[in-house]
Amino acid sequence: MMRRLTEEELRLLKESGYSKKAIELYAHRINVGVVGAPDIAETHAGPCGDVIRLYLKVDKNDIVKEAKFYYLGCPGSAASASAMINLVKGKTIHAAKKITESDILNELGGLPKPKLDCPKLAITALRKALVRYEKRKAQQKTEQT
Repeated sequence: MMRRLTEEELRLLKESGYSKKAIELYAHRINVGVVGAPDIAETHAGPCGDVIRLYLKVDKNDIVKEAKFYYLGCPGSAASASAMINLVKGKTIHAAKKITESDILNELGGLPKPKLDCPKLAITALRKALVRYEKRKAQQKTEQT
């Protein structure tokens, strides 16, 4: 579902330094939503007040098959979380743990300088979700033995 940007909103985003890719991810709400019966759902609030809720569905081989997010915050947070989802889909949990803020910035083609904290928000949400997933998986192994 696309969020229709007005000409003024689009102009402001461009003038502020948002890349074409960041604007596209934000306006088209790419990866925004909920995964049905997620293996993990994790919420993280950043120091700026923006919030990301991350939903991951992981298969038996520890590969992220589905991922979505919801957010309350700015276009930078939305674009960063969307780019992070693009990077995490199809990766193993081990590979997903290696995704960095720089990877997100590269995926976006950059962000305005005041928004460089947004990739950190997305990465922190991802890392919290992965830690929770691994703890839950270890606990299930322990319970089975």
